[in-house]
Order: sequence, then structure tokens, then C-alpha cells
Amino acid sequence: MKPSRHNVSEDRQTILRRHSRYSLPIPIDLIIEILLRLSLKSIARCRCVSKLLASIVVRPDFTDSFLASSLARPQVLFACRKQNKNDVMFYFSTPQPQNPDENSSSIVANYHMSFPFDSLSLCSAVSGFVCIEDLRIIKGSKTPRPVWMICNPSTGQSFTLPKMESRKRIWIRCFLGYDPIEKQHKVLAMTWGHTKAEDHQVLTLLGGTDKLAWRRIECSIPQYGSPGPHNICINGVLYFKAQANRSSNGQDIIVCFDVRSEKYNFVKVMKRVVHPAAALVNYNGKLASVISQSPSHYIFDTTRSFEMWVLQDSEKHEWSKHIYILPPLWKHISGGQNLYFVGVTGADEIVLCPKSLFREPFYVYYYNLKRGTIR
Repeated sequence: MKPSRHNVSEDRQTILRRHSRYSLPIPIDLIIEILLRLSLKSIARCRCVSKLLASIVVRPDFTDSFLASSLARPQVLFACRKQNKNDVMFYFSTPQPQNPDENSSSIVANYHMSFPFDSLSLCSAVSGFVCIEDLRIIKGSKTPRPVWMICNPSTGQSFTLPKMESRKRIWIRCFLGYDPIEKQHKVLAMTWGHTKAEDHQVLTLLGGTDKLAWRRIECSIPQYGSPGPHNICINGVLYFKAQANRSSNGQDIIVCFDVRSEKYNFVKVMKRVVHPAAALVNYNGKLASVISQSPSHYIFDTTRSFEMWVLQDSEKHEWSKHIYILPPLWKHISGGQNLYFVGVTGADEIVLCPKSLFREPFYVYYYNLKRGTIR
């Protein structure tokens, strides 16, 4: 029996040697085509398979092709907080329907990642990355201090940003922006005194986390008030709400931060545009603000309409106002839930979502701006 097993082993080795001698290597173009069909999480795993695959997935031409392919298949990202003895943040995503007439009942939410937190708030999300703030009690301190993290839900990766050095640390706010020309993510941070932004710093997200460092920048635009969670990055410009002076009746503005040049500008607005309940959204590549016309400024079963203000010319501070009427059966559709504006899809549909995710079943509502219908 031993000689037969030995002969079989020799035959296999002979076949393998003969196969490797005459087989041709797979062309790089074919490898790229195969990788482009994989999910981002699978591509991240490929970096650990071999040096060849690791070198391919970081090539600029590959990342450009993968980004273009991903933009053609947009996703809706859900950040779900579970608060009990062990507070956890979960990330899910679902395909964004491109055809308003298609049946959305078959859409399934895909789980990406989760991580524990102490007291967490979502700061901003852009181009696949999410910036979050977590209040943690660090060793040697009795009071919690803010810690900022960058997460990539598609790959399940996350890392903590370095501590921001500042002379005044009364309060800090961070925003995440993306420059589509240089293809760089940057974090904008500013310290606030009692009412005014004072120290402005920028951090560029590089390939690794060992060289991350904050850089101070100049800001010639006074910013007062407390910037809320509503911010958005459109075509390399980061927008968020503020006031131009200290007075309680001062001029409301939307601050514009160019991610590439790291320069500030601003746009004058009406108070309704920067109301705490107004959501900043991307409407066909333009900045827009959406708010309900109900007294509470949110969407309820009794709400009849909402308005959208679209920025037409930032230099002339020109806005256009549009009013949209909810269908008569809306009060039977919403089920008595309190809904919030969370974005606009590429098919010109306003997305509304409940504030709480603990209710089952959980629904997301799409209002078609052209047809005036809801699904």
C-alpha cells in the first residue's frame, strides 16, 4: 500500500509542475475587472492575500474606477443606536432605488459593523466615511472629554483622530469634508468660546493613521451661535449653519468651507433656512434646505406641506422657494410617527425617516418631488 500512495503523490506533483510550467499569468486588466465586481469589504480583505493584490487596490486608476462603479449603485446608510447596559452603534445599508416604480419590498438591509460607545453623536458623513463624536472618560480624568472617530462602514474599519491641541477647549465641533479633485477627505474642527468660533484647524486623512496631524488655518468670517448637527458636503464644499454677529437677532448665514483650498465663505439666508428643524440636503448638486410648514416644523400625520429653499447663486445670496403638498392619504400612511428629513435621492425623492429605530416594523418614506407621491 505504501508504494501506491507514494506513486499517487508523485503523479500529483508531476501534474502541478507541468501545469505551472506552461500556464500563463492572469493579465492585470483581467484581475482589475474581477476586483471591480467585488464588494468593498471583500476588496479590503484582498489587501491581505498578496502583495500583488495589495498594490492593485491602492492604484489611483483602480480607486477611480471603483468609485465610479459605486456611485452608479448608491446606498442608503443607517446608523442605529442601541442604548442599554452596553451602548452600541450599528451600521446597515440598503440599495437606493433608482426607479420610483420598482417594488421596494425585496430590499434587504446589509449589516456592516458595530462598536461600543459612551455618549455618541453623529457629526457628518461623506463619500463612504462617517465622523462621530464620543464622550469618554480617559484614565486620570474624572470628566468625559470628546473623542472623534472616523468609520468606514463598508470595510468595518475605524480609527480615532489625534487630540486637537488648542489654547481654549471650551467646546469643539468637527465636520468631515471630501475634495473630489484631489480625492482627499479632510476634517474641519473649530473651538468655540461662549458664543464664537475661535480656533480653526484641519486634518487630512491619509492612507495610514500614523502621520495624522492638525494644522491651523485662518478664518476671516466671524461665526457665532452653536452649530448644530446639520451639515453637508457638496462638490468639495462643506456647508453648515451659523450667525454673522453676536446679536440674538443677527444675520443668519450658512458657512461655506472649500475643502481643497481650505478657504471660508458664507451665504446670507432667511431664518427658516437655518432653523434647527431644517435639514441641509443635496438637490441635484445644489445646496438646499428642507423644512415642514407645520407649527412644529417636523413631519407628522397632520402635516399638509413642506418647503424647500434651493441656493441658486452663492455670490448674490439668491435662493428659490418651492412648496410641496403631501398627498391626502398621508395621515394614514405615516402611522402617527414623527418624521425627519434626511436627504434626497438621485431620483429626486425626499427621504423621511423616524427619529427612533426601536419601533417595528421600521419604515423609510420617499416623497417624489415631481409626482407628489409617497412610497
